[in-house]
Amino acid sequence: MAVKILAHGDTDGICAAALARARFPEAEVWFARPVSLPKYLGKVEPGTTVIICDIAISETQKEDLFGRIRELAQRDEVIYLDHHPLPPGTLRRDVPATQFAHEIGVSTSELAFRIFIQDPNSDLDRVALWGAIGDYCEETDFVRDGLSKYNRRTIYMEAGLLSQALGDATGDYHYKRDVMFKLSQGAPPTEIPEIVDRAVRATKREWEVYEYVKKHVVRKGNLAIVYDLPSGSLGKAAMHALGVAGTDVGLCTRRDEDEIDVSVRRRAGVNIDLNEMLRHITARLGGSGGGHEGAAGATIPATILDVFLDTLKKEIAPVIGREPGLKR
Repeated sequence: MAVKILAHGDTDGICAAALARARFPEAEVWFARPVSLPKYLGKVEPGTTVIICDIAISETQKEDLFGRIRELAQRDEVIYLDHHPLPPGTLRRDVPATQFAHEIGVSTSELAFRIFIQDPNSDLDRVALWGAIGDYCEETDFVRDGLSKYNRRTIYMEAGLLSQALGDATGDYHYKRDVMFKLSQGAPPTEIPEIVDRAVRATKREWEVYEYVKKHVVRKGNLAIVYDLPSGSLGKAAMHALGVAGTDVGLCTRRDEDEIDVSVRRRAGVNIDLNEMLRHITARLGGSGGGHEGAAGATIPATILDVFLDTLKKEIAPVIGREPGLKR
């Protein structure tokens, strides 16, 4: 039986896909986003096992997505692994996959290791550790135990190089697929071609982004905004923005023709759920959005940017407070 793996193209998604492919070495791997997942599932041929890794369920695409999964699951196996919050009003039992592994606060890579590898003595646990660190999901027993098995600095160095290199790759899915294949075979990032050079290049670019943010950040109340970042990570620029401006929430945009990509970050300890907020705002105004409590994003029509920002500013103003601890 054919196996297709659909994964998010970030560090956690690629590491989770690598662990799935270690279990199914002949599997074909596609990269997808929440809004494009139904389209990719529509291309799956009968007689194919489908594995979905680290792709959030889009509120606006939910019905189409569930309909397609239900179709596939009637005759074949559909395994869905994810750690993003579910859309409002959605229960785990509503997801019509034959197996749905979902846990917030745990990386999809860790879920993939539990399901596809299972052997606690396998060195592939390193791949799960790199994925967890890359997605800031380190506060689990699995990660703590893993960091006791290996040298902590080495694991973090490999994870940092991998995350930075994949950030440099962005839309280079051929390279990301090559990295995923190597990881599935147990190769550490330092043994994968171009990883170090790409990571160094990405890190230099990140400091350039930081300098750009310092010059261009705009503060509106408790929201720091960087408009139309020319290049680099929107998420990291949003984090730099809140740090430079001294706000609790940072936001960065980039326009792509008639749409605008938005990334939003909150300061550690701030009591606000960015995932829920962006889901609600985009459901009302248009576009799609979501992610995690402290790190989320949206894609919106360019025509509604001003209204979107005004709505976000008003939403965060009355509810932000501080809680003890620094959980992201």
